[in-house]
Amino acid sequence: MGFLKFIFYLLIVVSFISGCARSVIKLSARLDEEPFQMFGKTPQREFFVPVTVSDSLIEVWENTANGGFPNSSVAIYDEFIFINDLSGRIYCYNLVDGSQVGKLKYKGAIYSTPVPYKSTLIFPVSLENDYLTELIYYDLLSGKEKELIEITGRVLTEMIALEDAIIFCTEFGSVYKYDLYGETMWETHTRIPIHSSPSMSGDKIIFGNDKGEIISLDEETGDSVYVSKIGGTFFSGSSVSDNKIYIGNENGYLYALNTEDGSIVWEFNTGARILMTPAIDSQNVIFGNLGGSLYSLNKFTGEKNWETKFQSVLNSTPLLTNNRIILPDVLLSFHLIDKSNGQILKTYKLDGRAKLSPVFYKDLLFIGYDDGILRAYEFVE
Repeated sequence: MGFLKFIFYLLIVVSFISGCARSVIKLSARLDEEPFQMFGKTPQREFFVPVTVSDSLIEVWENTANGGFPNSSVAIYDEFIFINDLSGRIYCYNLVDGSQVGKLKYKGAIYSTPVPYKSTLIFPVSLENDYLTELIYYDLLSGKEKELIEITGRVLTEMIALEDAIIFCTEFGSVYKYDLYGETMWETHTRIPIHSSPSMSGDKIIFGNDKGEIISLDEETGDSVYVSKIGGTFFSGSSVSDNKIYIGNENGYLYALNTEDGSIVWEFNTGARILMTPAIDSQNVIFGNLGGSLYSLNKFTGEKNWETKFQSVLNSTPLLTNNRIILPDVLLSFHLIDKSNGQILKTYKLDGRAKLSPVFYKDLLFIGYDDGILRAYEFVE
């Protein structure tokens, strides 16, 4: 073989190997005392930040992922922002300028917001054809996997990040608690499919299932605390505030339930399916339905404050501030809404369907839309 032909074949082989190689995220993060580790930031998932904002935004940066986003959110640790997509990729960007730090590629889909813990990133990869999940523990310092744990059933909902563990559900009705080293702390099998993201109240894990039940498990042991039969199917995730669980069902009802026993405190009928996890502040619960109505209810009594109708379906959880609601809209936009009366103050157009729940963190607002576009904005006077 001639020298030039050898070099030609060598370049083909190197190109093939490079194309097949898995991408890498390798970084060193400083200790972050208040990271944004999960969907809703806290296990209660309130989606509220105590800031007063203007109605004007300027774009700071934009970057592109490969596939579409689920209705999840970004996660943030130190100066790094992480996002998953439905093509099996995890992306890491610099928080300040949006430059790509690295990415990972897996076979499958990633529905859940990745959870960063110092130098470890934890995320579930759902294998569509096998109904399995690969739970990945990824070492950000070395840029290599530490653990890959195979679990029966896909993880289609959001994880809970605790100080020393993660908790998640599978579509087959199993709930798991793992420590930060990939060791099983407990597993509980409810045998009823789960499509509702869990939340927490004190030491209780709370979620709805496809049978219309609200289930509470003990966080330390995984033992059942109660099962409350409500009705309908729960695809909405749950939020917790002031000893109440807020959750919507396929029948269009938004419920406030007692965290101690799951009993109904009040209910509100919207007339259309609710997929959105409710957002909560000190006085109100804000949520939308697939009929396009956005509601503000008094969270203590269930009385309607206002209703605003959109020519759309509402399924991505909004962000609440002291004075505004930031609402994603699948009709290629997001809205700034007066929280006191539901008036739409300003609409920002996008080039795709708004999918991610907005996150405001370290003075930046993050908006994600199809096909895989992540933007950072600043509020200006």
